[in-house]
Amino acid sequence: MRDSDQRPTTQAGSALAPGPLFVVSMERAGSSLLYALLNKHPQVAVMFEADLLWVRSAFLKPKTLCDWAERWDFFNGALRRHGLTPSDVAAGASDYRSAFRTTHQLFALRKGATIWGDKSPSCHDRLNQMAEDFPEARFIIVWRDPKDNANAVLRGASSGNPHFRRRGAVLRGLLGYERLKKECDRLLARGKPVCQVSFEDLTSDTANVMRKICNFLQISYDDSLSNLEGADRSAIYPGQHHTYIRGNKIVREPRPDHVDSALGDKIAGYVARWHNLYGTNWPPYPSHHDGEVWPDDRISRVGDAALYHMFRTRDRLTRVALSFLPISMLRWYRQPSGRFRQHP
Repeated sequence: MRDSDQRPTTQAGSALAPGPLFVVSMERAGSSLLYALLNKHPQVAVMFEADLLWVRSAFLKPKTLCDWAERWDFFNGALRRHGLTPSDVAAGASDYRSAFRTTHQLFALRKGATIWGDKSPSCHDRLNQMAEDFPEARFIIVWRDPKDNANAVLRGASSGNPHFRRRGAVLRGLLGYERLKKECDRLLARGKPVCQVSFEDLTSDTANVMRKICNFLQISYDDSLSNLEGADRSAIYPGQHHTYIRGNKIVREPRPDHVDSALGDKIAGYVARWHNLYGTNWPPYPSHHDGEVWPDDRISRVGDAALYHMFRTRDRLTRVALSFLPISMLRWYRQPSGRFRQHP
């Protein structure tokens, strides 16, 4: 019987997976497309950028003051976007791991699915911490050509999105790309289950990539998983930067180019350096670099690294503020520009 002769189904009484599934990429690298396709499977219910990690510090407060669910929903509407409320999940969960498990499993149970977890680019440098939190976690990592990734960020900025217009948005993605590689390699060295795919293959050979992912997850494959028709995108943030994912066609054509020559040279230098360090198989795209392009000089790379760490430190401080400042103050601060939200 061919794969397409029978649609995937959830077996009655199937138990929830023992650990979560994390779908991770850099921002604008294609994980949203994979999320929409994968969640069409009746056995999969992965939340869209729920990012409970952003209010993890709230669990340091005494149990009676631990208002993590309210703060989480204030931050990015994670509960509302997935048809949940703070009262659905807050009772009995006073630590990060149990809160994550309770919420994500509840979302899966309401769908009748067995595979639960989160899709998020914000944890690209936390994969091994996530593996410590959930030893039975599985990981799907999506790679994209770094230049095309930067171009997608710049297109998001050109559409007026304040998240992608913030200082260092492109640099975060470029340096975070190698950080994600190091986290991935460490997971593999520890024997953790990891499936790696590329955005380019996902768009050009969707069926085979989805078949590979289904094999990794040990669930049945069906040809309906290779197109966006009928995909549930209700939890995805609004905004022009998600226009492609809201359509029924997987767009394979090149996007308008917003990368200038200076940025293009910088990215080419990093790709050349990575090919020298990791071999020509990574990054998977581009598969080769111009032989006359050499890695950026050390001084430039040190400066870039300092800026990257400064931006990530700011993120960590934002998480602390989200966890401890009065919510009334956070509401006041957010008003002018939609701050404290990843994708306004």
